[in-house]
Amino acid sequence: MPVGRYTVMDGDGRPVGTEEFRCAPGPAGWRYASSIRTTDPEPHGELVDFVVDASWRPVRLRIDTESHQLQLAPRSDRLVGVRDGQPVDEPFGPEVEIDYLSPCFNAVTARRLGRTAEIDVVYLEPVTCVPVRRRQRYELLGEDRVQTPVGAFDAVAWRYSELDSDVSNTFWAAGEIVVAYEGLFELAEYDPGPRGPFPA
Repeated sequence: MPVGRYTVMDGDGRPVGTEEFRCAPGPAGWRYASSIRTTDPEPHGELVDFVVDASWRPVRLRIDTESHQLQLAPRSDRLVGVRDGQPVDEPFGPEVEIDYLSPCFNAVTARRLGRTAEIDVVYLEPVTCVPVRRRQRYELLGEDRVQTPVGAFDAVAWRYSELDSDVSNTFWAAGEIVVAYEGLFELAEYDPGPRGPFPA
């Protein structure tokens, strides 16, 4: 069960918090759970609990940002759940992804795609968890060795872009872990356990 801690940054590389995580195979496929402390946009904590199946498709998601709570699960061609006690019902399907400001969502999407693609996304706004429709592009850049504060990893590099804005970042995934993410997340502590990717 890989466990670790990211330094969370503001996009320009300035630290604003931490994300402590653990992930492991489970009955459905794979589960990621994290505890986030950040000062952006104001000091608060968050909990993320994301479960996917063996095909890396979402099974259920729970996010608690102290001021807002969200639970979601796919049902046929809909993404349904509850946000702050009110029902959520969004169009969904096998070619639509879920995204939130945590590297686990990039890891899941990259694992499922395995190739360059443009995708529709139900993006959950930071802190409020309001769902909005976005269009994103994942560009597979290829294998690369990336240096991190916990060592070097043989990883796969991806470029992530939001097509309705100028947001674009490169991240590196090894196995099911994002080990580096320019300007947003830096792996500060890491224990691969018996199954996680090991530093080179």
